[in-house]
Amino acid sequence: MVTNNAMRDVTDVDRGPGGGSVPDVEHPPGHVDGRLFSQAEHPTVLRTDFDVPEYLAGARGRIPVTIDSVDLAEDTARDLSFLWRLENSALAETRAVLASWTANEARITAFITAWGYERYWLARALRDLLEAAPTSSLPRPRPTLTMRLRGSWVERGLPILAPVVGGIVKEPLTAGHMARLAIQEGALQVAENALLPRLQGEAASVLSEVVKRRDEIIRFFRTEAIARITRSRREAVTARLHLARPWAPLRVVGVPDPDEARALTSIFAAGADRRGLIESDANIGRYVPLTSKPSVNQIRAALGTNRRTDARTRRENGV
Repeated sequence: MVTNNAMRDVTDVDRGPGGGSVPDVEHPPGHVDGRLFSQAEHPTVLRTDFDVPEYLAGARGRIPVTIDSVDLAEDTARDLSFLWRLENSALAETRAVLASWTANEARITAFITAWGYERYWLARALRDLLEAAPTSSLPRPRPTLTMRLRGSWVERGLPILAPVVGGIVKEPLTAGHMARLAIQEGALQVAENALLPRLQGEAASVLSEVVKRRDEIIRFFRTEAIARITRSRREAVTARLHLARPWAPLRVVGVPDPDEARALTSIFAAGADRRGLIESDANIGRYVPLTSKPSVNQIRAALGTNRRTDARTRRENGV
């Protein structure tokens, strides 16, 4: 359920706590009762049925890991290491959101505070598992020039440009951020679920808890995204632009990991897991113009890259 709660009309005086009269405060242009709006003549606050205070009160901490009981195969550890790097990106994702107009949305900024806390512990749980993993015998691929340039853009350019774009687009930008995070969190959960059958014992138990804790996170972002996408065409179009290429969800703020093609090909080797991504993307994609499937597109691109790499390696080895 979504409600738009209109703010009260401005009057000369209000009743204070003791029943006395207190004058209204004069706010800057665009503000109504202390809150900033793109259109002050339409002062509404979007509220969904997700209980943010309850989520904040129940934010979950560290997942205990008995390292001595963890047994990971080398190839599984490499895939888990890729997922750990994605889990560990919460701070970068938070900065990208809060550097824009979305920082004016109090419910969202409150949620993201606890979300960042939970994501930290999800990443820590995966790191604890990796501490028991064997050292990989294969060197990790080095980042390409394109990856390094993209990383520099995220570190230096995005914090400067994001507030400017946010000041122009304003509230509809939030729909794009919520859509991205809904797709991203859903894709991460599918990826971790895909890895579960390759784990056993303590490792499987820990990753199962990580997957379970993501349920409420996904519900928040999907609820907020759908509420905004469905209330106006501007927000739907903005969401579509945010989900368009070259953005891909299984990356750190859009920056590809050097091991991305190999890892995604390995994690999503089974058709059932790729179908799970299709279903996950559809939770948002069905509401976006020209239905978007960013996770699916990323996996297809990874599969193609990996096939080309294998073919080149065979040619070089005379196979």
